[in-house]
Amino acid sequence: MLYSEFGRTGETVSRLGFGAMRFEHPDDRDAMAAVVTHAFDRGITYFDTAPFYCEDKSEDICGSAFREMKKTGRPFLVSTKTMAATPDEIRAQCERSLERLNVEAIDFYHVWCLVQPEDLPNRKKLGALDAFRKLKEEGLVRHISVSTHLEYDKVGTMLEEGEGLFESMLIGLNALNYPLRYPGAKAAMEHGLGVVTMNSLGGGVLTQYADRFSALLEPGETDMVEAALRFNLSLPAVNTALVGFRNEADIDSAVAAVDRFRQLSGAEVEQIQGRMHGAHKEFCTQCGYCSDCPTEVPVVRLMDAYNRRILEGPKAAMDQMKWHWWTPDVEKLLEACVRCGQCERDCTQQLPILERFDQLRKDYQELNA
Repeated sequence: MLYSEFGRTGETVSRLGFGAMRFEHPDDRDAMAAVVTHAFDRGITYFDTAPFYCEDKSEDICGSAFREMKKTGRPFLVSTKTMAATPDEIRAQCERSLERLNVEAIDFYHVWCLVQPEDLPNRKKLGALDAFRKLKEEGLVRHISVSTHLEYDKVGTMLEEGEGLFESMLIGLNALNYPLRYPGAKAAMEHGLGVVTMNSLGGGVLTQYADRFSALLEPGETDMVEAALRFNLSLPAVNTALVGFRNEADIDSAVAAVDRFRQLSGAEVEQIQGRMHGAHKEFCTQCGYCSDCPTEVPVVRLMDAYNRRILEGPKAAMDQMKWHWWTPDVEKLLEACVRCGQCERDCTQQLPILERFDQLRKDYQELNA
């Protein structure tokens, strides 16, 4: 297993992290706890969970494993999260997580799911950051962290809003959305934060459609897990890549991939991006040139959803808007569009964005009829 110094936290973390949201049989707590302990035995030391994962069973599963892992005397790090905004709600959820996780303190407690630029300012007004600060002062939280889906320069602005409290950041980043998210990871690194990537396998897209993304593979290679992890872990800003493990076989595959890790140069990363974009000209590359919409239509986010539509159909696109971008009403989002065409003029790929808007609107209407 490879390990990394984690920003300014003083912690050392495994470069492969355990994402505890995809347990194969979450109703079987003992069997799934054994999956967690197997990862620990294979050298993984960073474990990420959250309330509501696996129908709200993930923290309990992890807690059962942590009880046994503590007996070994070997160190491991626990990450969980809260979307609560008020001090009372934050404290209640933190205390519940502590109890379920069987730990005295949460190593990395995340301000969870910052998706819109106004999310953190709104929570701050309600006292969220003061609540996190107090939990840390009391020793219930060791490091204050942030989990975000924000893109481009919005991450830097969010970090400034964090009043210097954040010590690590969890961000969705992979070879498919590198232009969208890597600027945010770099901003976090420049602020001294440790960086963990979620969706490191593209939410399963890279492995499920490996034949479509073969440009990520090296000559003669067939293991997409290895290729995806190699890409993420070669990025200078990234300390740890999470994989959502279902079972022990998933762990063994990912650990083997990390054990074979070969660092890509910056030039190789750009070459991979060029190959992938060349092979999939219909995919929005998420470059962001279209993001300055005069009526503030979230063009990039809608094109991200359209990418999912290309792979998996209309429902996948709507699910992406609902569960990833937290803006399920696509028809309402598109009401602001005046069809000025600026997005299409700015598009480096000359994609038919307005036509795609029409298709997404139609999909939304048909699925909600």
